[in-house]
Amino acid sequence: MRDVSNRHSSLPPRTPEMLYNIVRKFYRGAVSHYDLIQEKKDEVRTAWERLQAGGDDAQLREAVHTLFLEFHFYVTCWLQIEMALFRLAKQDEGQAAVLARFRTELERHVSVRSQLDQTAVCIEAQLMHSGPEWTCVKEDAYWFEGISFTVDERSLQALHALYEAILQARK
Repeated sequence: MRDVSNRHSSLPPRTPEMLYNIVRKFYRGAVSHYDLIQEKKDEVRTAWERLQAGGDDAQLREAVHTLFLEFHFYVTCWLQIEMALFRLAKQDEGQAAVLARFRTELERHVSVRSQLDQTAVCIEAQLMHSGPEWTCVKEDAYWFEGISFTVDERSLQALHALYEAILQARK
């Protein structure tokens, strides 16, 4: 897979229909992954509660590692949608407006995606940012180089709105 910073260079040509299929495929992938992420968050909270009861943080680190792998899949879907939308925007004024409207949300998810390539570094960043209490777990707000992030209902609603806007601009 191409790295995030070079994601728009040398993209192979695709028909609009192929690009819409990519958008649909990765939208469905992200949506279907949402419930699994919520289950993994429950496992993280359980491991955090054990830590609060006097355990060590090994189980919590393992649970956060698994959670971040699930986050990685979710934000990779956002990345793929963004890349397809970028190409659609070059061909269609309506899609260019969608790209502009959702740029901030897309960049937020894509930025987190690039950081999650180094899962171990991201776990250490949580500890550095939230301290040995792991307040990021309690708050369900993980730190990715200046971005407070989690996969929650807000993120999912943004994904739904993006997908709906792409479909509306297609008509």
